[in-house]
Amino acid sequence: MKRLLIVIFLLNTLNVFAQPQLTENQKLESLAKVWGFLKYYHPTVAKGKLDWDAELMQKIVEVKATKDQQALNKLYSNWLDKLGKVTPCKSCDNNVPDSLKRNLDLSWVYDKTVLTSELSERLDYILKNRNQGKNHYVRYPYKLFKTQAEFTEKKYEDLEELPSEEYRLLGLFRHWNIINYYFPYKYTTDVPWDSVLTNMLPKFRNAANTLDYHLAMLELSNSINDGHNFFRTNYTQQYFGGFYPAFNYKIIDDKILVTGYYHKGFSQADSVNVGDVITKVNGVPVEDVLAQKLPYIPGSNYNYKVNWINSLFLNGDTPTLTVTIEKDGEEYERQIRRYAFSRFGYTPDTTAQPSWKMLTPEIGLINIESLKTKEMNSAMKELRNSKAIIIDMREYPGYTIGALAKYLLPDRITTAVMPYPDLKYPGVFRPKQIKYGKKGNKDYYKGKVVLLVNAGTMSMGEFGTMAFQFAPNATVIGSQTAGADGNITYIDFPGGFRASMSGLGVYYPDGRETQRIGIVPDIEVKPTIKGVLSKKDDILERAILFIESGK
Repeated sequence: MKRLLIVIFLLNTLNVFAQPQLTENQKLESLAKVWGFLKYYHPTVAKGKLDWDAELMQKIVEVKATKDQQALNKLYSNWLDKLGKVTPCKSCDNNVPDSLKRNLDLSWVYDKTVLTSELSERLDYILKNRNQGKNHYVRYPYKLFKTQAEFTEKKYEDLEELPSEEYRLLGLFRHWNIINYYFPYKYTTDVPWDSVLTNMLPKFRNAANTLDYHLAMLELSNSINDGHNFFRTNYTQQYFGGFYPAFNYKIIDDKILVTGYYHKGFSQADSVNVGDVITKVNGVPVEDVLAQKLPYIPGSNYNYKVNWINSLFLNGDTPTLTVTIEKDGEEYERQIRRYAFSRFGYTPDTTAQPSWKMLTPEIGLINIESLKTKEMNSAMKELRNSKAIIIDMREYPGYTIGALAKYLLPDRITTAVMPYPDLKYPGVFRPKQIKYGKKGNKDYYKGKVVLLVNAGTMSMGEFGTMAFQFAPNATVIGSQTAGADGNITYIDFPGGFRASMSGLGVYYPDGRETQRIGIVPDIEVKPTIKGVLSKKDDILERAILFIESGK
């Protein structure tokens, strides 16, 4: 008998030691995924019958206290028991083709390193019998356009700017799960989305001060690699600094080119002139400073990020800065002063460009930014008999894409496919065809159509360029576009802070992508220091050459 008791004791001891030991971060990662899954899939939770934020903050404390996999899974199992029985779903479509599920990754549900087989089976049952009614946390706000999702979350606007760890993790888990289930381009991120959670969790937990926390929110929101992400607080602005140089500039080929003045007198007092090329900042090469700052700059691709950072790169929190200027093959160090922007009294040039004009007797130009729908008939009446029309898509267009497409396309055709989130199956995106043009349009424009693009071509500009590319004689000339297509959908962090994302996908009808890639030019023309200094429009000049020479 004594021997039997010893054997039982040893077996129980071995069983305790056999339980996988999980780190605190691993346990919290699992909580983020279970909490988010139940939020959008479990019928009781999805209907908003519980304060799901409060449930999370309570579970953060409880999950930290668990000692092993068995204890963690028991906690989750008791949680599911509390939520009540899920009845079988007769309307759930569980035979969705893989082509609609490229953003859906629920492999963690079946990961035996964290979850037991019993718990995986319970979550799998909820997946197959998921909520099919209204969801308290996500909805289609427009009755006539049931594709764009909108999220309903508590804002907690009275929180301190560095809230407690529980509220910080609420923000991380909320954002991570919205991207996980409702961001159409999750599969394109530089860092796999599961790894983003792993990487960001310590930064949110260990934020030592308010700036660290706000930079963590900024870095998380930028992790989606989407030009439609806009996140800014007073503290993220503080990171770049509130002092500006007295000149404006462009970053070209990892060098800074001085292109103009915010205050000419201040600039020339420091011997900085238009045309100067800066190669180093405080002794550090420009490309290395870029590498430090770009994680905090939104954007789908490098070209767009560099274009966006032009107005912030030389900012700082001190009134002076040392730069290295390259001139005639030599480099010279120079200290320059920085100022509060209000000191410059700067007023940007807002001279309106004509909506359209004839560049030559045979070539017309349309400025898509200034063209109004009511002007369309007049514009096309004048341009109709031209040899070619150049459409400048480098600035954001108004609502003129559909009207102009009726003049350019020979028929009403599908110009894009726009996947939208299926709220009855979070993570699945259903395709919607987008059509432009006029049916049987024999009177469409017969000349060449040349589309000018660069990093300023974004969102609606890219969407319009895609449509105009279906004109029979269309050619795209320029450089890589922003690679951010679709609408803007907002995500709230606790404390009244807000990030955003592209809520709808956009693809060519044959499945080609534009997100991150942008519109691929037929003829590539990149900006050059020489071109900017000569104040030439290299892209426009290349378009005229193409029209006149055919190459």
